[in-house]
Amino acid sequence: MMTQGTKEYSVPAIEKTILILNALAEAELSASDLHIQLKLPKSTTFVIINTLEQNDLIQKTPEGKYRLGHGVLRWGISYFKAMDLVRIARPFLESLAQDTPFTAHLAVPVENKPVYADKVEGKGFVRFATTIGQAQPLFRSSVGKAIAADMTEEEIVHILNQDATLSAQQIDRMLEKIRGDVLFVREHGFVIEDQEFEEGIRCIGAPIRNSSGEIIASISITSLVKDLPAIKFLTIGNLVKETAGQISRAMGYLGSK
Repeated sequence: MMTQGTKEYSVPAIEKTILILNALAEAELSASDLHIQLKLPKSTTFVIINTLEQNDLIQKTPEGKYRLGHGVLRWGISYFKAMDLVRIARPFLESLAQDTPFTAHLAVPVENKPVYADKVEGKGFVRFATTIGQAQPLFRSSVGKAIAADMTEEEIVHILNQDATLSAQQIDRMLEKIRGDVLFVREHGFVIEDQEFEEGIRCIGAPIRNSSGEIIASISITSLVKDLPAIKFLTIGNLVKETAGQISRAMGYLGSK
């Protein structure tokens, strides 16, 4: 606590940076939008934007506007680690990875992307270069596919249409694969990522539900192909599903999905 009469110091450049980040937390804005809305000098606005973008705290959209970047997610995940889900899931992840060559991950959805919230290494010689706060593709990663399990086709199409790099033909082709993945996880309770995101790497993921039955997160194991042959998909998949179910029940879920 400050004693009476002590001056509260502030750094103008940092205050302006915070203004920009807070504005982008509310909406995607261009450099001109920020300059006008926040009444900041143009030169100051561009310098701050450039610095934030270089550090992945913001990113530029195909439309030329800015939004918060993955660097900010890392801060959020650091805060999130103190919350119940990570604390509850941790012993289950440790049990899942124990005495295996697998790495177990916990992911949470952030802006339609799964973001790693925790990671537990197994006994394997290889260490995967994944980090807490790292985002994964929604429809190509096992943690993402698991999170998308309850999405309607309209929701999936809406998310795909937000990617300006995808043509209508590419979206149609992707939809066929996504439909199959969603159906698989609904029927089996787990989903497979077979070298779709990185050659030589396989993952199996499963959704975590809260007391209302909503999917709030997912877990996965990550493995080299040699350590997870196709013949083990069902056995390991059921183990991942059971672990996700244990975490869900610990979060208050009473259903049977």
